[in-house]
Amino acid sequence: MNRREKRLIINLVVVLVITIVFVTGMANIKNAMNRSEAIRAMEFIGREVLAYRKEHGSLPARSYVDNFADAIGAVRLGRFEYRAPWLEFGAEPNSTILAYAKKNYHGIISAGYVVLWLDGRVEWIEKDAFEQLLAHQQQQEEIEWLKEHLSGTAR
Repeated sequence: MNRREKRLIINLVVVLVITIVFVTGMANIKNAMNRSEAIRAMEFIGREVLAYRKEHGSLPARSYVDNFADAIGAVRLGRFEYRAPWLEFGAEPNSTILAYAKKNYHGIISAGYVVLWLDGRVEWIEKDAFEQLLAHQQQQEEIEWLKEHLSGTAR
């Protein structure tokens, strides 16, 4: 191989490496922005739910929350589960999950859930930790209803 061919191969490898690093970086930035927007949308929903609860003394219906999510354009949040019908009266606000949305990211940001607590806090929880937490809070009736009605078609 002559010097010119070696230089061409080195240039191709450098361009390829830079392209891979750039594409990977942009994918991770996109995931970070999408996660941030999903958390922000859930915060808006949380504020609306708390305002409704303060005014009416109870949690709003699923249709009310869905209409509000559509009105604010919460597209980054996607499909979310709203657990108000399954919560017992007097549930502990600091440790009760009111709504959650699963997010399947790959790369630096791993899969997890955007979680709205009954007290209005919103946070990101890693997939395994969330699923253990939710398993302790769900009743069998809720699990069966989810299996029946949310097989991927409903919002």
